[in-house]
Amino acid sequence: MRWILLAVALLATPAEASWTPISLSNEVTLRAVAVVDAKTFHVAGSKGTHAVTEDGGKTWRNLAPTDGAALDFRGVATPGPRTTVLMSAGDGPAGQARIYRSSDAGKTWTLAFETKLPGSFLDAVAFRDARRGFVLGDPIDGRWFLLTTSDGGRTWTRLEGAAVEKGEAAFAASNSALFVGPKKDVWIVSGGLAQGRVFRSRDDGKTWTVTETPIAGGSTSGLFGGFAVGARAVIVGGDYKDELRSGPNLALTDGRTTTIPPNDGTPRLIEGVGRLDATTLLAVGPRGTSFSPDNGRTWHQSDTEALHAISCLRKTCVAVGAKGKVAVWTPPGKLSSIE
Repeated sequence: MRWILLAVALLATPAEASWTPISLSNEVTLRAVAVVDAKTFHVAGSKGTHAVTEDGGKTWRNLAPTDGAALDFRGVATPGPRTTVLMSAGDGPAGQARIYRSSDAGKTWTLAFETKLPGSFLDAVAFRDARRGFVLGDPIDGRWFLLTTSDGGRTWTRLEGAAVEKGEAAFAASNSALFVGPKKDVWIVSGGLAQGRVFRSRDDGKTWTVTETPIAGGSTSGLFGGFAVGARAVIVGGDYKDELRSGPNLALTDGRTTTIPPNDGTPRLIEGVGRLDATTLLAVGPRGTSFSPDNGRTWHQSDTEALHAISCLRKTCVAVGAKGKVAVWTPPGKLSSIE
């Protein structure tokens, strides 16, 4: 099936750039996105949705697994130009915790992994390169459910995840509760406790350090996602039942110490972070976008566009949200409607 997209709005920002929003279907919520190049994006979400564009969003093809129509795909990764990995979030015993792999950009699929363990629920997928990737699931028996692959997602092996506290969990909101950094860095952020916590591994998940952060947590709040910036990470969160809760909802951490940026212009729920270029970061959530021109040291709100997840590659940033919304970050002088 081919989707035709329409531009619906343009919003000015202090950076003289903006999101160009376009819509797939009002019936789906999108919570995962992967940018392959300036024209090719994968988006995924509820009702078994996985759509691909190869012309910058003008047209789309629905390329989802034929047996996944009832699944909620909250994770998508593209470890190679033609390789796609889809992760569904849902109750494992009900058959909803699955990982699919395609080697032809989504035309055909193989079920690479499924778990039906009691309590299993997958939250996020991330790849460092064409071969090494990880999948995070909610804790089972007091430890994170953690998978790794060394063959581009063909096969998956369970690791012994870090120990967690009672009530601690990850939010499958933006496919970024798990993210990877350079070398062998792997990061996990959590909610559910009084304070959000950061887990960092420097050896691909074999050992972990755990740090409590100043970002308040609870049953509906804590840390939702993050993005590695060299040896540090930008971590974001809030409360999905109180989207306008005042901060701090954003911080910088090295996995041991955490700092709150001055002039944090983000008093609201933030779910995902992406890197536009060498110094510019974008943070998205259901109450708008903020940008940092200095690798996270200061932040400025740019708009109120409601978005859940973001992916950036080589100065192309794409974000997704509710009601099938897909938005492309557009530089000055490049605004154009998509019809």
